[in-house]
Amino acid sequence: MHVQVTKQDYSTQKEFYYLFCSDLHFGAKGQDVKALERDFNKAKELNARIYINGDLFDMILHQDRKRYTVGSDKYNSDNNVNLAINEAYDFLEPYANQIEMIGCGNHETSVQKYHNIDVIQQTVWSMNKAFKTDIKHGQFCGYIILKYHWADSGQVRTRKVFYTHGSGGSSEVTKGIINVNRHMYNKTCDIFWQGHTHTKLVLPSEWVLDVNRNDEIIKKERAAIITGAYSEIFSQYDAMKEGYILNFGEEKMRSLQSTGGIFMKHTLTSSGEIYQEFIL
Repeated sequence: MHVQVTKQDYSTQKEFYYLFCSDLHFGAKGQDVKALERDFNKAKELNARIYINGDLFDMILHQDRKRYTVGSDKYNSDNNVNLAINEAYDFLEPYANQIEMIGCGNHETSVQKYHNIDVIQQTVWSMNKAFKTDIKHGQFCGYIILKYHWADSGQVRTRKVFYTHGSGGSSEVTKGIINVNRHMYNKTCDIFWQGHTHTKLVLPSEWVLDVNRNDEIIKKERAAIITGAYSEIFSQYDAMKEGYILNFGEEKMRSLQSTGGIFMKHTLTSSGEIYQEFIL
């Protein structure tokens, strides 16, 4: 488990943006590159800090008899792992200074289990070495601590995000709400975040009681987000000319997959109040 601390100075700046994203699936033939470019270019424009919560890679390799198909193999090569890392590296390069962490998901842990390579560690190591950045390996789950301080004073405001890549199915009816509630029941956090299920939602307001340092009873707002995948939802073609291409989304999912990450905006007042807004 990982703890990622992001420090911001609100003595001169009052608005801060963050991009939470997951399931980028580099190496997948059906990757939605346009959606990926849209979110990351917007992050560049807003100077948003970027967090990637697993499944940076698709990494469905030849030996995976359950999921691998030749038709979905983007590279059709003997060095798919290298090519996928190169592709992710090239795409992320312009945004390297904004990326805080890259975590792993079930696609990466499967490769590590059966092929003895941590592709996230290799990607992060290569980027840090080339760009002099300090991107962290976010592992499968952990906390993001957003710390807002006023210049050099001891005045600090914090928000805690608990993240996990996620597990289970696509939750076509509940959209993952049951899984979210299970996590929020036993995690202390202001925001809960997961990916994995290729659904996308924001639960912006759940209130809990607390006692502050002045022994006053207060109510605190909690939120939960699930980030979507950067995968094309469907494809149209002539199967008589090209042959039928096996498609997991079309064959296995009765509802359409959701696309893209979620932006969060924090606006701080001079007194240290934090106003929170999610942008889909």
